[in-house]
Amino acid sequence: MIHKETIGAFLDGIYTEKSCFIAKFFDLKFFIDPNETDLFIYPNIPSDVKHAIRISWGIDLDEEILYVRDSSFWNDRNQGLVITDCGVICIPDNDDMNDRIHILWENVEHVEYKDELLYFFGYGDRDNNCPIHISHFLKGTSDSSKQGAGDIFQRIFTRMAQTQIPKDQDDIYEKAVEQYNQLMNEGKEDEALQLAINYREKEQNVAFTPEIAWLYHKKGQDEKAFTVIDEDFNALAEDNLTWKGKLYYTKYSIYDDNGDYTNARKNCLYVKKNIPSDVNWEYGDVNILDDATKDFLRFENEYTQHFLEQPYNERKLIVPVQSYTDLSQKKLAVVDINNLPAINFPMGHPVANQLYVGHPYIPSKYIPFENYELELIEDKIREFSQIMQYLGATEINIESVNSSSNNKDVNTDQKLSGGADYKFISGSGNGERYITNKLLEDISQHINLHQKFSPKKTPMLPNNLVWYQNEPSWQRLYNQRMQGALLEHEERIETKKSQVVENSELKKISAEVKWLFVQANGNWEQSMEEKFEAHENAILSIHVKFAPLDSLGKTSVQDTIKGTIKNTMNSLTSYASSVGNIVHKILPVDMTDIEKEYLDELKACLEEDGEISSRERRLLNRLRERLGITEERAEELEVFLLNPQLTEEEQEYLDEYKICKEEGEISSREKRLLDKLRVKLRISEDRARELESSLDLN
Repeated sequence: MIHKETIGAFLDGIYTEKSCFIAKFFDLKFFIDPNETDLFIYPNIPSDVKHAIRISWGIDLDEEILYVRDSSFWNDRNQGLVITDCGVICIPDNDDMNDRIHILWENVEHVEYKDELLYFFGYGDRDNNCPIHISHFLKGTSDSSKQGAGDIFQRIFTRMAQTQIPKDQDDIYEKAVEQYNQLMNEGKEDEALQLAINYREKEQNVAFTPEIAWLYHKKGQDEKAFTVIDEDFNALAEDNLTWKGKLYYTKYSIYDDNGDYTNARKNCLYVKKNIPSDVNWEYGDVNILDDATKDFLRFENEYTQHFLEQPYNERKLIVPVQSYTDLSQKKLAVVDINNLPAINFPMGHPVANQLYVGHPYIPSKYIPFENYELELIEDKIREFSQIMQYLGATEINIESVNSSSNNKDVNTDQKLSGGADYKFISGSGNGERYITNKLLEDISQHINLHQKFSPKKTPMLPNNLVWYQNEPSWQRLYNQRMQGALLEHEERIETKKSQVVENSELKKISAEVKWLFVQANGNWEQSMEEKFEAHENAILSIHVKFAPLDSLGKTSVQDTIKGTIKNTMNSLTSYASSVGNIVHKILPVDMTDIEKEYLDELKACLEEDGEISSRERRLLNRLRERLGITEERAEELEVFLLNPQLTEEEQEYLDEYKICKEEGEISSREKRLLDKLRVKLRISEDRARELESSLDLN
């Protein structure tokens, strides 16, 4: 980098600095002889001379050569003295090129001339200096030449050195702030951003980082904003709580501006717990601690009220605590035990600092982590058995087939972020285990089942199903059974397919839970460690025998339709309340216009109360005959009408509509937003009304 100020100081000194000689003042050229052979002064230095000097003296291309005194015998350009904008280089003897003096201007405080020596003083006491004889700078040997040149050189060199002395950081910052504010007032945000970025990089200072982050945010580049904040946050010393707090104050303000209260809450807690009480924000003279305290209460309320609206993976694991110490966890959702979201726990729960797992299909239900697998698998098997009973099962037999484990147990030492050491201790990989697999034992004790039935009723689906909508094999089994040919079936259910916490996650989860426990001054025992051991996969075999379909009670087509409607709607309603997955009806692709006309009338009959009266059935039969539709085809079409399907886009729209309906009458603003969402999802107005009607009918 060319130092223009240094070059300017040199040129100004050459022509303005004078020394007294015989009662007159003369400039430097009076005492030296720039003869264009062995003494050159910028800018009159030929390019070939510069080239030779750079080669012989190892001077970089980005240095400007200002002064050359060649003292080599044949003007070989390998001995003498060179002044550049970066410093002074002196080679007294070209027989020893390593014996050289190299002084950088940035290391020089001032220069003094005395007794034919130019002393280059560095920072510190007067002993810290480097002397160079004046003869290396000029050809003249008279005392008057030496004195005159030395007198001028000392002032020129001092001024050159001062151009590279770092300016006071406060002055630099104040100047940058002034320029930044001026650019912002002029509406030049891009230029202001670049100025702030340059200051950050050049000065290695975080003073402008909040401004950089916020301007990135205004440009829609939040990822860049958070990257800058996190980089500077991590680079700061641990005890620099003022600036760490300011950076996270900016970070949570950006999240707040985006309406992301979950992440705003996490970063706000850090500020609330760590920022010194006397730190004010430069803009508006706001006390950061007071502001963060108020903001955290707001974020906490928003987080609690809308907790169940979060994606399942973000609320899957929760730990209630008596007081917040840290919210930086990636696997856990930490909640206040005294201000819990609208969730349900088993009797005797919740317990502070204990881990709970959310039911995958019942949002409000949370289960203690240590036995969640057993409870989920029991729940799943109970529902399957209930479905089988409703479909006319005569016998159900459940047994544990086997278990296997591909998990290699590892002894791992890790360190918590706060400095506490801990160890995961599990079984060995050679078959010898330090702990027993409690899950397998509990399954063998609780789930072995053998039941016999004497079915009489027409097969149907039971109400309030939870797992069914997410089990395609069960749905296929239902269709097979309703066709009448299925008399026996074997279903295998594996615990790993109901496992919502992967074994690969367990170590990270254990570390986060332990850290919270340690912060709460708890004692982490081996029994707690064992809760996070990887469980083996249990395989359960369920053998079902059915009564022949023709031996069960028969009903009219009308009653079958009514019963199917009722059970299907109840099932869908139950499922919708748990996961918001209402589905719509899709007709066969080969349907004729006549068949569509028939189904339009059927849907019209069902829309009022979900039932078909005897009078409506008589009229529908008359219409069917006139349209030339057989009784069998009519029954097929009517049953197919109830077959649930839904596209992802339609599901998303219906989910949002359902939430709006649950909160009361849909406002005009909500209608406008729903319509915008419909357009984005490429759903027609007619289709949207059909989806809404299906939910309203329920």
